[in-house]
Amino acid sequence: MATTALGTHIASLPEKSGPAQVAFFDLDGTLIAGNSLIALAREAAKKSIGDGEWQQSAKLLRELAQHASTGNTGRSYHSMVRLLSEALTGVRESTLENLGQSAYHHFLARQIYTEAISLVEAHRSAGHKLVLIASASRFQAEPVARVLGIDEICCTQLEVRDDCFTGRVKSPMCVGEGKAMAMRRLLRQSGASLQDAWFYTNSSSELPILQAVGHPVAVNPKSRLAAHADEGGWPALHFRSRGGLDIESLARTVLTLQGVATTSMLGKVTRGFGLGDRERVNATGRLFGSVAASASGLTLDVEGEGILRANRPCIFIYNHQSLLDGVVLMRLLKQDVVAFCKKEMADKPFIGPLLKQMDTIFVERDNRDQSAVLQQALGELERGRSLVIAPEGTRSTLGDLQPFKQGAFYLAKRAKVPIVPIVLHNVKDALPKGGLFIRPAKIRITVLDPVLPEDLGSIRGVSAQLEAAYRRELRRSREAALPYKLRTAAA
Repeated sequence: MATTALGTHIASLPEKSGPAQVAFFDLDGTLIAGNSLIALAREAAKKSIGDGEWQQSAKLLRELAQHASTGNTGRSYHSMVRLLSEALTGVRESTLENLGQSAYHHFLARQIYTEAISLVEAHRSAGHKLVLIASASRFQAEPVARVLGIDEICCTQLEVRDDCFTGRVKSPMCVGEGKAMAMRRLLRQSGASLQDAWFYTNSSSELPILQAVGHPVAVNPKSRLAAHADEGGWPALHFRSRGGLDIESLARTVLTLQGVATTSMLGKVTRGFGLGDRERVNATGRLFGSVAASASGLTLDVEGEGILRANRPCIFIYNHQSLLDGVVLMRLLKQDVVAFCKKEMADKPFIGPLLKQMDTIFVERDNRDQSAVLQQALGELERGRSLVIAPEGTRSTLGDLQPFKQGAFYLAKRAKVPIVPIVLHNVKDALPKGGLFIRPAKIRITVLDPVLPEDLGSIRGVSAQLEAAYRRELRRSREAALPYKLRTAAA
């Protein structure tokens, strides 16, 4: 099976010139690894417990999801959608919207392919119109489109009146010829033609559309679609960042958990070896960073590493992307650091006992009185140990930067120590939010120039400046992943 490298495909995308150019993306198996209908059905099943309104709808959703997972989107699929629509008669539209959001947060968010994100960004940067076109309902498609920044959605529509479903499906459904009609209608509105369109899909049932557009692209194709792609000379992209579990990912996840447990056990054992507390904690931290990073298959590519050694004690700040951030940071910083962490992590299996052994400062975020935490943190800085804090407080699904809180900056000003900013570019590739299995990755890290104590005049101002600097670095990283961008910039 021929495979086109994603970078090669992205490099081939022309920038907008002349007629409008439109990129159409299918949803299931193309932008996400999972099945959005199954996610909706699972969420509906939870809602249906003790709720008569949802029991019949949840049953039909499950049946429809099982049917869709076979790849059959023919006549019986139309019948199932109509049956589902009838079962939803009288249910409020807002109820299904909430269900779709819950399904996204609980299941779909961690199924968005990293490669798909890069692909969407490449088309956006080239000036192309972006469209999500799927047989799914908007309650499945909208949350994914929103987070990817895709404004236009073509999907199957259920009729609504006075915020309640009427039991009817708007014709035509966005399936087969109905999808082709929706595509042609949007192209006419955009002043574009089929020859100006890209279509990305994993489904062989979409072959008539693939054969009609100027730029057909098969994504994760199975045998039938792969054969047509080979015959037609179409690009065939294979996304592996999400979805099916492979043996390597399972093995690395197990090895990492074993490494964490072993490090925790050795940390307890060394209490009787006559090591001082600080030396013992440093030894445990170095072992954790080394063993967990090796087991996870993480390698570090660091820009500005020398800054990390020259400004201690200090407060290291970083952007929170993944549960593996701690592994990366301990591998990077090695010793004499104390991390801030939310209090719930103290009770987690494997990692909780280890965090306690490493003198982690646990923060109860809802507690308005943080004076004890403040005194503990200042005490660590006075003893010459640096602090590690994520000023965002939490992480986003796609690793997008969240607004900075000012606690780290207040501490630095109070203790008169520098702030050293660490930008993590892609830890989420190894373990995204909500992910269960670790994938090996080369982690890109940028260490920015420190903010010295004498420059910490306005805490709010410094926080805003550093947040902007992080956004620039992350944007630069994304743009560097688009080969045509570099080519046109050089030209």
